Amino acid sequence: MKKIIKISFLALGLLLFSSLPIASAAGGDLSITSSNVQFSTSSFLEGRTIRIYGTVTNNSTTDLLGTVRFFDNGGQVGGDQAISLFGNRADDVFVDWIPGWGSHTVKVAIFPWEEDGDDPTNNIISRNIYVLQDTDFDGITNEEDDDDDGDGVPDTEDKFPLNHKEWVDTDGDGVGDNSDDDDDNDGVPDVNDQMPLDPNETTDTDGDGIGDIADTDDDGDGIDDNDEANQGTDALNPDTDADGTVDGSDPFPLDEAEWSDNDSDNVGDNKDLDDDNDGFLDTEDPYPLNKGPVVEINKDAFTAALGQKAVFDSSDSYDEDGEIVSFVWEIDGNIIKEGEKVLHEFDTLGDHKVKLTIQDDAGETRTSEFQVSVLNIRLYSQVFTILITLILAGIIAYKYLAEGDLLNLKQLATRKSKKK
Repeated sequence: MKKIIKISFLALGLLLFSSLPIASAAGGDLSITSSNVQFSTSSFLEGRTIRIYGTVTNNSTTDLLGTVRFFDNGGQVGGDQAISLFGNRADDVFVDWIPGWGSHTVKVAIFPWEEDGDDPTNNIISRNIYVLQDTDFDGITNEEDDDDDGDGVPDTEDKFPLNHKEWVDTDGDGVGDNSDDDDDNDGVPDVNDQMPLDPNETTDTDGDGIGDIADTDDDGDGIDDNDEANQGTDALNPDTDADGTVDGSDPFPLDEAEWSDNDSDNVGDNKDLDDDNDGFLDTEDPYPLNKGPVVEINKDAFTAALGQKAVFDSSDSYDEDGEIVSFVWEIDGNIIKEGEKVLHEFDTLGDHKVKLTIQDDAGETRTSEFQVSVLNIRLYSQVFTILITLILAGIIAYKYLAEGDLLNLKQLATRKSKKK
């Protein structure tokens, strides 16, 4: 039985030996030449994927096995590429490569599984290439690109033209502002610096973009810092008395109980019994914070000529704290006209009643009533003309008579003189 098993193992060994490639029993030559190394492009740009091809040739009639490796400046690119070549045949292998810019030595090396009979002088090929710089990988070389790092800032304005994360260096320390903890190098970290780009400023109390050192109104309350010091208010607190009104708008910035003075009489509205100083107490005034409009009417409106256009003009009326929005004229109780200046013709003599009501933009009104005396100016004019005519006639007659008497006297004097 043992003899049968021994014969069986011997037969199995002969079978396995006969199935091995011939290369395991006899060597051959694997080779690669410079022309057998190709690239997928002739334009080498930084960041662009390039495929390296290698063609290996079996220079023998024996089937051969081996491994191909690709190198870039001494470092392997990708993994091992296995090859299996029949006698006198060639096989292609490739690897994808993403190069950096600059000079590169690309090497392709063959490692035969069976070194017997192999010529090692044709197992390695090196190619020297230059990869053009394209920092932002946009397909435009840096020499032609106006924005090398693609950060949106032109290279001429970019302190870091090859770093898309940086473009400004405020303090010129070589560290971009995005990475720098103290952009202006004033010793105050940016997180604590309200003016991180100004080495002369660290605080901006009112947030107006002007540092407190240069700002004449640090708290932005509308009052100069020097004036605040003189009047006792806080130059760094816009509402010193904490009454909800900033100092610049508060007539009583140190009195928390007062913050407005509607009529500017130096008495706060909370204490003032007549806030608008119009003569009406606030408790009786439907518009306690509004001064009513003031009515002004042209002085010649109190007389008019019968049958002629009379002018009623209130354009000089005014409203101290707003503007007048309407003028309504009522004539003899039944004629209504609107406008700051109106015309009216009276057809009867005597006194006529005119009432004007004006309203301001707060809704408060004022009314003025007056009498208009309508006269027959034409009759008076005619009578006046007759009187003037009579007076002139009398003057002329008197002058004529006087001149006649003077002539008679002269003639009498002449005759007397001749008699003598």
